[in-house]
Amino acid sequence: MAINFKEETVRVEYVIGEDTVRESVTEELVVPDPKPDIERVLEVTAEANEVDTLIEDGGVDLTGEIEVGVLYVADIEDPEEPQQPVHFFEGIITFDNFVDIPGSEAGMHVITDVRVIRTSYDLIDERTVRVTVTIKKFVKVVEFRQVTVITEVLGLEDGIVEEELLRLNDVVGENTVKSVVKGEIDVPPQKPPIERVLRAQAEVEDNPEVTITEDAVIVEGDIDVGVVYVGDTAEGDQPVHFVEGAIDFSKVIDIPGAMVDDMSAFADVTVKRVTAEAIDEDTLKVEVVLEVFVKVTEPVQVTVVVDVESDRVEVERELLRVEEVIGENTMSETITDNINIPPTKPDVEQVLEANAMVLDIDSTVEEGGVMVEGEIEGTALYVADLEDPDAPQQPVHFVEDIIDFDNFVQVTGAEDGMNAYANVSIKRVRSSLLNQRTIELVIALRKFVKVVQFRQLEIVTDLVVVSPVTECPPSYVVYVVQPGDTLYKIAKRYNTTVDAIVEANDIPNPDQIDVGQKLCIPKGIIKPKG
Repeated sequence: MAINFKEETVRVEYVIGEDTVRESVTEELVVPDPKPDIERVLEVTAEANEVDTLIEDGGVDLTGEIEVGVLYVADIEDPEEPQQPVHFFEGIITFDNFVDIPGSEAGMHVITDVRVIRTSYDLIDERTVRVTVTIKKFVKVVEFRQVTVITEVLGLEDGIVEEELLRLNDVVGENTVKSVVKGEIDVPPQKPPIERVLRAQAEVEDNPEVTITEDAVIVEGDIDVGVVYVGDTAEGDQPVHFVEGAIDFSKVIDIPGAMVDDMSAFADVTVKRVTAEAIDEDTLKVEVVLEVFVKVTEPVQVTVVVDVESDRVEVERELLRVEEVIGENTMSETITDNINIPPTKPDVEQVLEANAMVLDIDSTVEEGGVMVEGEIEGTALYVADLEDPDAPQQPVHFVEDIIDFDNFVQVTGAEDGMNAYANVSIKRVRSSLLNQRTIELVIALRKFVKVVQFRQLEIVTDLVVVSPVTECPPSYVVYVVQPGDTLYKIAKRYNTTVDAIVEANDIPNPDQIDVGQKLCIPKGIIKPKG
């Protein structure tokens, strides 16, 4: 039988390398001139925005901006002014870091994830706050390659061809777009009208709905928006209030080649910026800038030939470094925990706002799944309950606490020693006042894990049939098999037997010889005709 082979072309993410680094950056932020001095800082928030990457030989240059917000109580000496006005200002901290990724080159594809995992501050003077932000930066460099693999070799004996099964995600395409979503939020009747907006925040609610259509992906969902504002009251005491609402979004992202059948899509929607302004005393106009990343893949299981132990063929090999996808899973969890008011702070009259931020996570692959552990910083902004008539009219305070969590996420096929990518996001935070010294937080989490196995192997990419070098002893002659030959015909031609030729050449299957194959015929048994 002639030697033939089957081949298949797949598009894979060839992994060049990855790394995770942590960095702390510090900057002094100054209160803008129109705003009053600081008496005390209530809260400092930070979020990474506008991250840019530049792939160079041997690594990735990562630059970006961290948007910092400072909520504070103003120091007002004028007795006619409100005694506890709350103000808010923003500042920018930049970062620049080179992450070593050996083997990376310009033109390759980089995947990054930059997260703020801790924020601290010091009040330097009445107009300066020193802010320190710790960020965690994940960088992965890949190269999309079209690889032709040999999937089957025909015409060779069993046991000569070595094969491996690969489970890959054939990358159809990916795209990142920005979208501006606008909406309006009404102030409830029980709350006072708006005098000025202090701060706005937004987060994508639950899991966005992802739908694959021909050559595109539709991403739809809701955005929860919260706004802290100063109320306009007849007393002029400038009470601080919080109002929330939801706006929906829908975005079509072009992915050429996307089809409904057998493909899957992953979407990551990130809030990059949110602003709010009062249209009138009871209505807020909200504008949210979203960054939407979409990736479409097609699961592929392919058997690849990694070696052929035969002198009848010559093979070409290529080193393949891929992440074999074992499985993934997404689960939701609700965590309930209490924030106890420290002895140095007053009782709670009303909770204005509650938030939570994932500080850091650790994932460990175990048999059948992934153990995800981490810390959440829960925070609350509240109005104090003070009976002293000489006390400020609207004393606003801030409290925080660290909440630990751990959960096992099931992933079929996961085994100890494999790698996992985990992403834990806060989907919703609700608060209730249990008593004047205890605030209960109910935090809804979304946990996504993907288990992969890093594989590095040489695969056969081409195969050429050759005539093996036949070295016969001096008492033998060499015969080259011609079209139509059988061992019986050759034996008759040389007046010998099939068994003698089989024994002399160690032929495993007498019924299978190939054109061009060289056979040794012992001279001692050759009896020329005539």
